[in-house]
Amino acid sequence: MNTQTITSRARFALFACSSLVSTGVDQLVAGILFSLLRETFGEADFLRILLASIMARCVSMAVNYAINRRMVFGKDQEVAPCKRESLPRYVLLEAAILSLSSMGVWIAHIGFGILEWQAKPVVDLALFFLNYTGQRKWVFADRGARKQVAVA
Repeated sequence: MNTQTITSRARFALFACSSLVSTGVDQLVAGILFSLLRETFGEADFLRILLASIMARCVSMAVNYAINRRMVFGKDQEVAPCKRESLPRYVLLEAAILSLSSMGVWIAHIGFGILEWQAKPVVDLALFFLNYTGQRKWVFADRGARKQVAVA
C-alpha cells in the first residue's frame, strides 16, 4: 500500500466519524422538530418536513464544517483550507444535499407511508457518498485539484 492510499482511507474514516457525530445532532434535532411542528403545520407535511430538516441541518452543518475543515480535510495541510473559499462551497453543497434529503424523506413518507424519522436516516445514508465526494473534490480541495475536477 502506498502512503496516499492509507491517507485516503484515514481521511474517509475520519469523515465517517465526523458524519456520525453531525448525523446524531441532525437526527435528534429533526426528530424533535418533526413532532413539535406537527400541530402548527397540520396536513402540510412537506412544509413541516422541510422546515424541520432545514433547522436541524443548520445546526449539524455548523458542527460538521468545523470538524471537517480542521480534522478531516485540513489535517494533512499546515493550515486548514481557507474559510473564505471553502465555506460558500460547503453551504452550496449542503443546500443541494438538504434538498435531496427533504425530497427523499417526503417521498418515503407520502409515497410509501414510512414515518419521517425512520426514512431520514436511510435517505441520508444514501447521500453520504455524494457528500464525501463533493467535500473532498470541491469544497476542501486545493485550487489545483478543483481546476482538475472542473476540466474533467
